[in-house]
Amino acid sequence: MTSCIIVLSWKVLWTIGLAVLFGLALHGWGGDHLFPGRYTGYLMPWLLVILLPAALWALLMRQWPLATLLGVSLGIILYAYAPLLLPRHNVVHASSDALKVMSFNVWSKNSSPERIAGAVAEHEPDILLLQEIMPSQFEGLARSLDEISGLTGEIWNKIYHPELLQAVVSRYPLQSQWSRRNKGKVQAVRAQAPFGTVMIFNVHPSWGNWARRDRQLSDLLREDILPCEFPVILGGDFNSPEQSEIFKLLSRHLHNAHNAAGQGFGFTFPKALHMKSRLIPFFPLVRIDHIFFSDHFTALDTATAQEAYGSDHLPVITRLAFHPDRFKKIGGTDE
Repeated sequence: MTSCIIVLSWKVLWTIGLAVLFGLALHGWGGDHLFPGRYTGYLMPWLLVILLPAALWALLMRQWPLATLLGVSLGIILYAYAPLLLPRHNVVHASSDALKVMSFNVWSKNSSPERIAGAVAEHEPDILLLQEIMPSQFEGLARSLDEISGLTGEIWNKIYHPELLQAVVSRYPLQSQWSRRNKGKVQAVRAQAPFGTVMIFNVHPSWGNWARRDRQLSDLLREDILPCEFPVILGGDFNSPEQSEIFKLLSRHLHNAHNAAGQGFGFTFPKALHMKSRLIPFFPLVRIDHIFFSDHFTALDTATAQEAYGSDHLPVITRLAFHPDRFKKIGGTDE
């Protein structure tokens, strides 16, 4: 009986090893276009939980072909995530001007605007990007921020697009530029920071049709972000993990805050599960909330908040140091 269990175990591990390697190969070759490759990208960090002990066991049992098979997949995944798992020793040469940016999908059924305001009070961002915020939630948040302003004397500037359920809140003056549903549900806003104008793109593309999502964000990048003459901050709930094609495309032109200055996997979703309009506590499995930025900045540090403040997403927070020598233009107009 014991020998049968051992033989079955080896067969299971061989099946897992071949399936994982096949999925990684499809992901590397076809990206998001093939279902197995696409979801291998979503699951890559969690495959380590299976591959690492399985490879060690195969080595201990001197099952060299199986150990090699598992080790190849293990090596591919570790190579992809090594920069996030190793200590960082960044030296930043930039001005003292720094922006603290937070992106937060607050969840449309979040019943506590005060908790959302609590996230602002705790993390003190200079620029806050909000997604999935209902009009009643925004009104409650605005009241809470006005109360904070009454105590501190600091004015919070707020621009809300109810048709997108998205908002930008900032310590700095804001000017709404435009909003587009067909470009990844994007809200474009200018912020007048102490060192000049910053262009902010707050996005929340729909879940589901990955091809449409990628096409819309690609159009946004090509038509609006790359031609922009101002420093750019692009953030939001992308509904796409760090191994997706659109993430890699954006990363070729912009810097990702977590990749640049974060530590660990930085999972943001789901912090809770939806059960009849209520949230049941859970643990995050993927990183789909991101902040990107242009060459005008360097990320000093990036973190994923430990509390969800009534949402099913965890906020992402980063501090960006500004490089004055890279600022092309201040106060002009872009096309």
